[in-house]
Amino acid sequence: MSQDYLIIEPFVADALQARMLQAAFDMGIIETLEHTEQFSPADLLKGRDCDTAGGLFLVQVLIRSGVLNSERSQLQLTKQFRDALKYRDLLTTKLSFSALVADDYFSNMPQLLRSAEDFMSSSRLFELFDYGNCLDVTPGNCLQASRWMQLTTMLTRYEAPVCHSHYDFHQHQRLLDVGGNSGEFALQICRREPQLRATVVDLPVVCAVGARHLQGEPEADRIQFLPANMLDDPFPAGHDLITWKSVLHDWPDQHMQHLIQKTWQALPTAGRILIFERQKWDFSVEAMPYGLLPVMLFFRSYRTADQYCEVLHSAGFTDVAVQQIQLEVPFMLITARKP
Repeated sequence: MSQDYLIIEPFVADALQARMLQAAFDMGIIETLEHTEQFSPADLLKGRDCDTAGGLFLVQVLIRSGVLNSERSQLQLTKQFRDALKYRDLLTTKLSFSALVADDYFSNMPQLLRSAEDFMSSSRLFELFDYGNCLDVTPGNCLQASRWMQLTTMLTRYEAPVCHSHYDFHQHQRLLDVGGNSGEFALQICRREPQLRATVVDLPVVCAVGARHLQGEPEADRIQFLPANMLDDPFPAGHDLITWKSVLHDWPDQHMQHLIQKTWQALPTAGRILIFERQKWDFSVEAMPYGLLPVMLFFRSYRTADQYCEVLHSAGFTDVAVQQIQLEVPFMLITARKP
């Protein structure tokens, strides 16, 4: 099932328990228990970077959080956590990025509440998301971009199959993924649709990192990268589907409207647009787990489906359809056709 990966969410929900889990990964405890079914606490903690009291604290929190269970004084991974380890790449990425930005919330809360501009000037996450360093393809810029692209790639790796399960991509031959980042969305869709060829548009450094990311993948020869400025450069013609996966929220309303109008102009008759985005959250209803700290920082940017639908209609699109999809947060899948 495309949403099975959500099994990791209980393990990244509580801040202290998640930080303890990250410590267990860093100390090699999880890897040890993966390969040997059970250990006594003393044997498991022997040689680790902790004293007796610290190790006991760690073990007790891991039991409390459902990572470990203890039978006859022997520790082992729970079945639920072993199942979650099938998605280790996403789990560890969420742990590391949430730890990176946690201080943004606790130390910079006044700036966060005051304005997006004040917060961006002090946020550690926005130090990584510096689009100004994505124009010149240099080793340093590629390394910097690859760090924040790790988060977007891992999220997309598991969100893209959900999108695929809710839309018939088989009706298309050429996909244009604007702001396609590492190419992971195009990769996941092309992997499931052998008839499809894709073009990924993004900034030059992002495209360079993305091309390396896809090296060795069987689908790589069906995916090309096109370095461009999406606001100013024309979109290439010849694609019957243009996708926007977690991109449009990055742009203020007037730019979002401009990008959707450019999409309409680039599509042939009967071509389609697909928008797959997080919805605007109602924090009086939705939970705010630790593992979502990085994406919650963009709370000002998320929109309702109605906001996108209004712009699509104004641009000339018809057959506008909206699907609400509940993942760890509410998503929306919006499609429309150029008549």
